[in-house]
Amino acid sequence: MSKKTKRALYKTKSSIDPEYSTVIKITIGVICVFLFTYLLTALASGEIKLGKKDNNTKQEVSIQYEEIIAGQVLNRNHEEYYVLLFDFTDTFASYYLSLKDNYLMDDKALPFYIVDLEKHINKTLVSEDGHDITINVSHIDNLKVVSPTIIKIKGHKVVETIKGRESILKFFNQ
Repeated sequence: MSKKTKRALYKTKSSIDPEYSTVIKITIGVICVFLFTYLLTALASGEIKLGKKDNNTKQEVSIQYEEIIAGQVLNRNHEEYYVLLFDFTDTFASYYLSLKDNYLMDDKALPFYIVDLEKHINKTLVSEDGHDITINVSHIDNLKVVSPTIIKIKGHKVVETIKGRESILKFFNQ
């Protein structure tokens, strides 16, 4: 081979090499952008923490049994209990809950459950026209209440109702 042929081959090879290096540079650049984006979002979301390591203290998980849904009002495990039905966004909601907690401190207190009438799943219990609820209701479909109401359940039937804020406050103050 002559020098010119070798130079031509060399030039041909050298013209292909920059194409490979460009592809490799672009690939490395894309990978770096993805890594930078991941690190940035991981730091922002708290997935990755910089600085002092936290002691991996696990918080105890607790299950609350007081709040129930509409379908569970008549089927609790107790023979006799109360259910407080009210809108949790009501201005008196925290007051109702504190009164209920005070009531439960008594040794002779019956179990007390709460139902949030604002939740969509519990809307079936809300009386649209505000009529009185009936005593001895034995099926949840027949039960309609207004907010706030306390119902006493005995033998899986409604045996007593306490409607309205003043009546409920009077009940808790007894």
